[in-house]
Amino acid sequence: MSIDISIGQDLTANILKSLKNLEKKNVCVGIPQKDNTQRQEEPIKNAELLFIHTNGIRDTKMIRAMQHDLDSGTPYSKAHEMYIHANGSPLWHSPPRPVIEPAIENDKTVIASILKEALIAELDGNSVVSKQKLNEAGLEGQAASQDWFTNPDNKWAKNSPGTIKRKKSDMPLIDTGELRKSITYIIDEGDSID
Repeated sequence: MSIDISIGQDLTANILKSLKNLEKKNVCVGIPQKDNTQRQEEPIKNAELLFIHTNGIRDTKMIRAMQHDLDSGTPYSKAHEMYIHANGSPLWHSPPRPVIEPAIENDKTVIASILKEALIAELDGNSVVSKQKLNEAGLEGQAASQDWFTNPDNKWAKNSPGTIKRKKSDMPLIDTGELRKSITYIIDEGDSID
């Protein structure tokens, strides 16, 4: 028995073009610069606050190393508050409370499935559906990050008694809700290939 195989059309160039177009697109979850608004109660922006909660604060040794920048008029970043919440700080008696990375990790199966659909649509030549799926993945990442504040899987330490008394809540990182609401997503299109 013999089998004849014939190739009617070589689609390699189209597939490569689709992959290169999709490769330049990034789904970014966080606080975009344009949405990085100043918090009413403190002179710190939401992106800085989230950074502090994620990465902790600079220790005294690092601050001293930065002193030449401070002396030249470069302001010390208030982002250390967000850093504290993510990594904690013995100095400020604050445990780590990271947000975006663990939230995305916790929801990675759903997000990966949506991104797979975007890839399949792009390979099928349907960039409209692909873009819709990238937006869907962004919304999923945004929702996962916003929900992380109240998700028991975050395993965040409760607020201290003094903080509970001041805020009238034992829920960490939830006061006005502005930080939580400021987390969004964007699709960075990069340079598409025509």
